[in-house]
Amino acid sequence: MRITSATLVENTAHQTVLRVDATILPGWHINSDRPSSPDYIATTLSVKPPPSISLRSIRYPPAELIAPAFSMGEKLSVFTGAVTFEAALANRGQIKAAEQLPFDLSLDYQACNDRQCLRPVTITKNVTLQWPGRPAGAGPPLKVYAQAPTPSTGQNLFARYGFLLGFLMVFLGGLALNLTPCVYPLIGVTIAYFGNQGGGGTRRVLTLAALYVVGIALMFSALGTMAALSGGLFGAALENRYVLGAIAALMLVLAASSFGWFSLQAPAWMLQRAGAARPGYMGSLLMGLGMGVVAAPCIGPFVLGLLLLIEHSRSVLLGFAAFFVLAMGMGLPYIVLALAAGSIRSLPRSGEWLAWVEHLFGFVLIGLALYFIDPLIPGRLATRLLPYYSAAAGIYLGFISPHGRRPRPFALFKGAVGTLSAAVLIYLLTPAGKVPALAFQPYDAARLSAAAAEHKPVLIDFGADWCIPCREMEHTTFRNPAVISEARRFVALRADLTHLDRRNDDLVSEYRIQGVPTLVLLDSSGSVRKRMVGYVGPSEMLKSLKAVN
Repeated sequence: MRITSATLVENTAHQTVLRVDATILPGWHINSDRPSSPDYIATTLSVKPPPSISLRSIRYPPAELIAPAFSMGEKLSVFTGAVTFEAALANRGQIKAAEQLPFDLSLDYQACNDRQCLRPVTITKNVTLQWPGRPAGAGPPLKVYAQAPTPSTGQNLFARYGFLLGFLMVFLGGLALNLTPCVYPLIGVTIAYFGNQGGGGTRRVLTLAALYVVGIALMFSALGTMAALSGGLFGAALENRYVLGAIAALMLVLAASSFGWFSLQAPAWMLQRAGAARPGYMGSLLMGLGMGVVAAPCIGPFVLGLLLLIEHSRSVLLGFAAFFVLAMGMGLPYIVLALAAGSIRSLPRSGEWLAWVEHLFGFVLIGLALYFIDPLIPGRLATRLLPYYSAAAGIYLGFISPHGRRPRPFALFKGAVGTLSAAVLIYLLTPAGKVPALAFQPYDAARLSAAAAEHKPVLIDFGADWCIPCREMEHTTFRNPAVISEARRFVALRADLTHLDRRNDDLVSEYRIQGVPTLVLLDSSGSVRKRMVGYVGPSEMLKSLKAVN
């Protein structure tokens, strides 16, 4: 990793920001500022400005969730590729124009690849920057002697999956938005509007419905364009605890509506106007634009995530296209509604099954509220509670809720949901049985000498508490029955390199340890027979053990 530049810039909110750009080298990653586990080393940028400047906050780049080959599906929160850190600064009124100012930068991080982790590193650099201009005398780029991974756009699903699959996922997300209660008023307006269409044939209704959906799409696309032009407005807002709290509160309000505590519906004047209007081509387009305004504030989580993605890319074209595709996905059912408006008006509007489904949406919205407030709770408690909450909600919906007992096929489905949720909750609450693990003794020179005197082979495991592949090997390789059986003829030693001290430095030098995990196999004569760096699976470990006499 290397820091490529440090500059003072002014953002769209007219704040002076210290922007630190860094590049993580291909093949490696560093933990984000909020790693997946509190035991992992978080990336931390420290900025010491001159006394005339106060540091307000530090904004970290968007994290990326990856699942390395060794992780058995566990998602890790990391930074990869080109990343930018932003420190918001405030002038205490003593800074002159173009004044040269010293800043002390310090970056703590740990680099890992798909097989191993390097020691945590702290790098420091002193730079002199011109207020509020470009860097002056910043010196050569700061290099970190720990490599790290390929360029990425963090949470950008288009970069990860390609445009075709990315837009398909956005389209499907738009379809899913129709399940949120706040979008329900559009159903009544659509039925009222197109139910008033008196003839003209299927082709005319289809054209009018398409224009209606295009109107919604154009309104949504304006959101995407504004996000791309915002220069950080949305991203900065969603790091504010008050904004996150407000979003969570909105989710709870929508959940209350789903539980029937109050009703969300379109204004009466809108329904009356929709029922009286003649759906001309321009009228359908304008009605769609109006529906875009009604729906835009109501489709929270997915749209917020998409806004962040677009804001990060800062591509106006991508912003417009992504939200247009999102709206087309959301609007597809309304084309069907428009074509069948006359028949739909005669169908029953409610029933036990519909009340049950609305309650389901209510529980989903409460879960989303927990997701949004998770960064505000120490220890990521909300995220850890979500599986238990989901199972409990399923049990309520399956066995306790009075709704959904008719028709019988739906009642059977309801019972299946409750049964499955109960099974999941039992699984979550059942303590995992302890699987025997390979027993290691702490590394000690005396034990090593004793093994050589007894002509026993030796297995030395070099690891650390912050080593993610080491943890995976502890749960996989070192719990494999065949590996445990074969290792009984070895003296198994473990060297803990978590802390930097002279003893560990000597071990690192003696065994040429570059990263952990590193496994060293000594034969019965005390000679090094094999050195394995990085995650080693059970089959590879078993084969290596058998090859040492």
